[in-house]
Amino acid sequence: MSNRNNDVFSVLPITVTDLLVPGQGVETLLPGQLGIIDAETHLAASNMAGSIPNTVYLAVGVDKTGDGVSDDFRVSAGQYIKKGDVTSVTESIYAAGSPMVVTVGNYKAKADTEYGIRVEFRNAKINRIQGYNQFSKAYLVTTACAPDCAVGCDSLDANELTKLFIAEINNDVAGLLKAEAVARQAIDSAVAGTDGNYNVGQVVSAADVDALIAFNATALDADKLFADIQLTSQPLKIGSFCQVNLQYYKLLETVLVVSLIEGFNCSGAVTTNTYPVYAEGTGANILQKEYHASGWAGSGPYKLSQVTGTAKGNIEYLANKATNYDQIILQYVQTSESGWQEYSNTLSTVIAIPTGNTMISGIIKQFFNNFK
Repeated sequence: MSNRNNDVFSVLPITVTDLLVPGQGVETLLPGQLGIIDAETHLAASNMAGSIPNTVYLAVGVDKTGDGVSDDFRVSAGQYIKKGDVTSVTESIYAAGSPMVVTVGNYKAKADTEYGIRVEFRNAKINRIQGYNQFSKAYLVTTACAPDCAVGCDSLDANELTKLFIAEINNDVAGLLKAEAVARQAIDSAVAGTDGNYNVGQVVSAADVDALIAFNATALDADKLFADIQLTSQPLKIGSFCQVNLQYYKLLETVLVVSLIEGFNCSGAVTTNTYPVYAEGTGANILQKEYHASGWAGSGPYKLSQVTGTAKGNIEYLANKATNYDQIILQYVQTSESGWQEYSNTLSTVIAIPTGNTMISGIIKQFFNNFK
């Protein structure tokens, strides 16, 4: 039976995109500069074949006084990294988040009829608040009565229903969704009288939805043009705090489960256009990692103030919230003996590099792949 704690890890965000030159001392590191340091000589190591040392550590210069000179440095997890003990070198490239997009379309409309769309929302905040229990909202609208028409007759332009739902969803104070009109068919402005041409699925302006209604009033049924409803999930907002965000959610995007619950009968269809993509490597992501690693970086095991309930002011952050980062994650083992037992611990160091600096990323990956 094995009892294992969370891996001890260190986070090293950098700003200088040149490594410390081989042979220079660790004390010459610029603020925000990374060095791969020979653990025996404390000089920057060379990655040339035959000259790679047996043990190294990583160090980033830290300016604590604001004078542009390094006063200290933050180092990789553990005393050193031994040659042959690196188990993995993983690169995580920055990825921007994108929302889930769903289209409700191909429906018909009747006058004096109630219609409903139910949307279930699944995201990290909801799961934290109420567990993995369903959270959903129903958006209900009722179409207007048509003159000289029996209740529920098929005399209403479906664009009217589109307008009602867009207004209802966008007026929701919760702001969980954005609703827009999108073209069901290709629209030629010369034919429909709209301000612009639209391809299928392209967002249609509110004024041009009204233009479609005017066009359909005299068009043959086969020639009528419609705008469907596009629903776009809205990402969770990141709060602003003096230190790190204690209401942090890594997965900011929301999954939508859309159902037609009232009035549509046999018409209408729900189509998923895109699934959400979760952001990776944002400044907020790296700051949160620094927060979790701060206990091993010198701030002590207690990160929260009992008085304010917020992060303590002694935590040191090197990342910039406005910067996006690529990450190289090193995992390695460190063995030690104590008494009559031998201990083997997995350690990890995250190097956060402003995105796009492929040269320094390549050098680091090459060095540690040769170091395995």
